[in-house]
Amino acid sequence: MLNIVIVDDDKRMQDMIRDKIKETADRFLSTQLLVFPSGEAFLEYAKTKEYGEEGDIFFVDIELGNGMTGLEFGRLLRKTYPNRGLVFLTSHTEFALESYEIEADQYILKTQMEERLPRILEKLMYRMGAEKNEYLMLKREDEPEEKPQKIYFREIIYIHKKKMGKNAEYVTFQGTFRERISLSRLMEKLDSKEFFLVDRSNIISLRNVRGIQDNMIYMEEDYKLELNQYRIDAAKKKIDDYWREREWNGKSTS
Repeated sequence: MLNIVIVDDDKRMQDMIRDKIKETADRFLSTQLLVFPSGEAFLEYAKTKEYGEEGDIFFVDIELGNGMTGLEFGRLLRKTYPNRGLVFLTSHTEFALESYEIEADQYILKTQMEERLPRILEKLMYRMGAEKNEYLMLKREDEPEEKPQKIYFREIIYIHKKKMGKNAEYVTFQGTFRERISLSRLMEKLDSKEFFLVDRSNIISLRNVRGIQDNMIYMEEDYKLELNQYRIDAAKKKIDDYWREREWNGKSTS
């Protein structure tokens, strides 16, 4: 099930946004629409849900009245619940630059909502719907006796396997997990457009790369990997191709 979240403190706008989303969402199976008057209200709700099931696509009013602003909530969302769909709604164009700095998927003026929201939502629903079906059942590294839990591909930062080691270690936004599997077999299970085998010991999530400097790849959560020159050049090309395609697909919804 895809969870679509609206965060807006104006009841009239909540109803307008809900109705416009339902026109598109009702054409898909298994969607749930959740409405909150503030970022704080959503965070309280999120405490009651399993990680990864709180929300998939967020429509957030930038100009929330009380408590944290929409931009503050967006920053927190990107840090605490990364790789979810995030769309900012506002009546004022001056917030556009700051909203993109938070890496929102889109920014919609409320006067353009009728035209732009359905196309943007449909694109995000296809993307997030596919991602909800992309997961592994893994055990925590420090709790091997616990039952496996669902780890979505979007939550994986990188995967490491020590030389001569038997277990692949998954470094994720939820912590470290492990599985007895070869990296070549693992690459067959993962989405080749999202992951790259950078060397014999490491697979990186291309979406969770923050940058490259010299021979170092910097990942989310301050992780970093050092590669030889040959592999760093191959990684740069793969990362450039990945983000060029993401940017092109993003522009097609504007």
